[in-house]
Amino acid sequence: MEYDDVQSVIDAGAQEVGWVSRELAGAALGDERLRRRLVKTGEQLAKSPASPINEACGTWAATQGAYRFFNNPKATSAGILAPHVAETGKRMVAQSEPVLVMQDTVFFSFGQHPKTKGLGPIGKGNSPGERGLIMHNALAFTTAGVPLGLLSQCIWARGEIPEEDYQEKIVRLQCTAIEEKESSKWLVALRETVARAPAGVKVVTVADRESDFFEFLAEAEQLKCCYLIRARVDRKLVPEGSEGEERILEALAHAPVLGEREVAVPGNGKRKARTATVTVRTAAVTLKPPQRRGHAKDSGWSEPIAVNAIASTEEHPPEGAEAISWVLLTNLSVNTFAQASEKVDWYAKRWGIETWHKVLKSGCHVEDCLLKEAERLARYLTLFSIIGVRLRDNAYLARAHPDLPARKVFSEVEIQALHVRMRKDMPDLERPTTLRQTVRLIGKLGGHLGRKCDGEPGVVVLWRGWMRLYEAVEMLLQIKRNPHLINSR
Repeated sequence: MEYDDVQSVIDAGAQEVGWVSRELAGAALGDERLRRRLVKTGEQLAKSPASPINEACGTWAATQGAYRFFNNPKATSAGILAPHVAETGKRMVAQSEPVLVMQDTVFFSFGQHPKTKGLGPIGKGNSPGERGLIMHNALAFTTAGVPLGLLSQCIWARGEIPEEDYQEKIVRLQCTAIEEKESSKWLVALRETVARAPAGVKVVTVADRESDFFEFLAEAEQLKCCYLIRARVDRKLVPEGSEGEERILEALAHAPVLGEREVAVPGNGKRKARTATVTVRTAAVTLKPPQRRGHAKDSGWSEPIAVNAIASTEEHPPEGAEAISWVLLTNLSVNTFAQASEKVDWYAKRWGIETWHKVLKSGCHVEDCLLKEAERLARYLTLFSIIGVRLRDNAYLARAHPDLPARKVFSEVEIQALHVRMRKDMPDLERPTTLRQTVRLIGKLGGHLGRKCDGEPGVVVLWRGWMRLYEAVEMLLQIKRNPHLINSR
């Protein structure tokens, strides 16, 4: 993207927390006072995202107003999300490349607050300590990995888990229609993505192995929408439509190698970040529909589905490292190495939604919230979901466009406050800093050491720096509004 193309991504950007009012201004909650309270509460929480509600609001009156808002049944999660979805659509329209919509699920634990009502199990049993809410999202990204915003979100509490053995569970699931399963979340998000995406924008849904069930592929077939998902099982094939092959892995093993490429593997608690060299193969196959029982048989798709399979395999992983081995399914063209390699790149961007979930948990500490009722927590989570997209914007714009002028994303007072705090001077307006330089300063403010071996600052450390920056911003604003304060004794 050129700088002009980036503008649609950053229009919801800085000017302190004015972006919150722009992002939420179109909320239709049936009451103008309630809309104003939404904007006000959003601004207060955005200024201090890791703080409890009372600390972020600052005064008792503002705290009461926030609590009344989260307790108001008119303030639905859908109503809070709607204006953000509309703004996301505007950002999508300006993209010259396809928009990648990542679907994923995250679990929020509130079991440490036993008095909270309306929660459900989030583990394998009904343990009191493993209770909370589940959130499924469809978050739009550019192909460079910059987040544009949410298109779909669903928050719910799971019902109590029945006591049954493994075989009883298998039979129950086989006999249950997809609409009655938790897996229907993938279909709902797919339908909402198609309905809410602006006309003329090419959208590709990207998802992990949990989305690999036949009804999802069938739904995409009916909606005529593009997808790129990771295969969970080695599915049976229709040999006549798969060059005589009977399984996906068999078809890929017999396919020629199109080429080799490097894939960035992000670090997590179990592995270090590294770069893997993978071989790429593709095969056009036709999937057999699975066997169903009971209601599932009556409502299920019964026709074979043609897909393209992509294998991205690390033949020689480093000693002690788990080999990268992805099998991807898509209805997009992968006839050449360039086309297949592009799809591997797109799937690698899926880590972005997991990082955003990390922002909500580790950056905003949403699981510490004490609203005591599931419906209140759902409204709170929705509002913080919108706030959380902002930091992802800045962090990934800095990586995708490091030389972009910082003033394209951050306000003048934010840059000034950052320089005063970190460099003990005012920025040189004749030589404006780049986005990368500014984001690195925010990282240092959050504890990033900035050594060559440290790489770029991560989202959590940026979030800490972001919060500390706003303390300096507020002080600088007060001085600008009341210059006499610096001369008073």
